[in-house]
Amino acid sequence: MRCEYDLKGNELYTVGWYKGDEQLLLYSPSKRPEDNVHKEHVSIEHSNAEQLTLLGHQDDMRANMELYQGTYTCEVTLERSFDTGYASANVSVAILPQKNPVLDGVQNHYQIGEYLDATCTSAPSLPPAELTFYLNNQEMPSRDKSQQPIGDATVSRLSLSMPLQRQHFPGGSMNLTCRATLPGVELDRDYRTTKLATLAANNQRLAQELPRMSSTSAGTSRCLVSWILAILGITAACATL
Repeated sequence: MRCEYDLKGNELYTVGWYKGDEQLLLYSPSKRPEDNVHKEHVSIEHSNAEQLTLLGHQDDMRANMELYQGTYTCEVTLERSFDTGYASANVSVAILPQKNPVLDGVQNHYQIGEYLDATCTSAPSLPPAELTFYLNNQEMPSRDKSQQPIGDATVSRLSLSMPLQRQHFPGGSMNLTCRATLPGVELDRDYRTTKLATLAANNQRLAQELPRMSSTSAGTSRCLVSWILAILGITAACATL
């Protein structure tokens, strides 16, 4: 971690590094590095007035999370005047997913009334991923959640089961998306997977049948009007649309 500041021509007295209320390092430029007060997990060789370096537990990411994540404060004090300024920042430790979530169980075509049974599985992460389903960009409530530890990380799973109705297929198709987020961690990309399904062909014909019948009825009425005009001695052509 780095602490940037402008002394405006003054001399530096100390820089204090804190995690929460715990002092990690009190750095004084007038002392030798090893004489500065510091915690055992502070790398004093790689820490100074502008940088704090912490030592972690090898191959134990969960222990590192407890050790590292939290709110850190850099407190700068000037020589003579002892004026003090500080700044704080939150630090998160995470194992990021290496790929988008896997979405299983989505068929290519569905009948009206058929069930959508989908399962979303995240890539291993720490903290465990939170999964959310979106049907046609609308968030869907889901209750069947599970988690499975894999090494230092965790795989999350979420299931969705629901009957599909005609309104779920605007334009004859629907899209189902599963999105993965890590609570408390700002990600530099969006982890999501989307699959498309269409309404089965016979359902689409049923949906189109009523408009075709209406069109035929209109054509019949126009034909009837034309024949009436012909009886009155007016030449007319009958065309059914």
